[in-house]
Amino acid sequence: MKVLGLIVEYNPFHQGHLYHLNKAKELINPDITIVIMSSHFVQRGEPAISDKWTRAKVAIKNGVDLVIELPFVYSVQSADYFAKGAIEILHKLNVTDIVFGSESGNIDVFKDIALTIKNNPNGYNTLVKQQLNLGLRYPDACNKALSILMNKSITTPNDLLGLAYVKEVINNNYQINLHCIKRTNDFHSLKLENICSASAIRHALKNNV
Repeated sequence: MKVLGLIVEYNPFHQGHLYHLNKAKELINPDITIVIMSSHFVQRGEPAISDKWTRAKVAIKNGVDLVIELPFVYSVQSADYFAKGAIEILHKLNVTDIVFGSESGNIDVFKDIALTIKNNPNGYNTLVKQQLNLGLRYPDACNKALSILMNKSITTPNDLLGLAYVKEVINNNYQINLHCIKRTNDFHSLKLENICSASAIRHALKNNV
């Protein structure tokens, strides 16, 4: 049995999310599709545009079989802890495949980075600490450490979150197949179009556009 797992906020659900959901199901052809979704508060620490029940109903209406709440203690955390909570839940649900969206769309790069960090944790952690001591924020320190260690750079939000998912699976030796789908739009764009960012929709709602 193939069980597809997606990790989402749906804040709010839009055409890009529908594209991700449909592409993931097309790729995996699952028997069951499970979504792990943030509740009333999302990763930025702010309230979601709509309540968790409304967003769950929209997910079910658009083809999801089961929506599981990501507890608050994980949903408002940084990427690594957000990923830890979501991936652990999916593992316990015996999910076979996880599909996430990313700016780069290259799963092999994520796996390569995750394996390098796993096999050289002391070197990576030492570099991160050095960069933190130089005054960099934690995400920037991690990215600088990767640049020094592997000459690679992960800077965009969905790539950073995707890397966190891959690290969590690889570090725990979970038997889950990982896939990513390239995003079709700029996550910062406020332009309203057929497939626009959640940021654009939230901005439009806030400004009564």
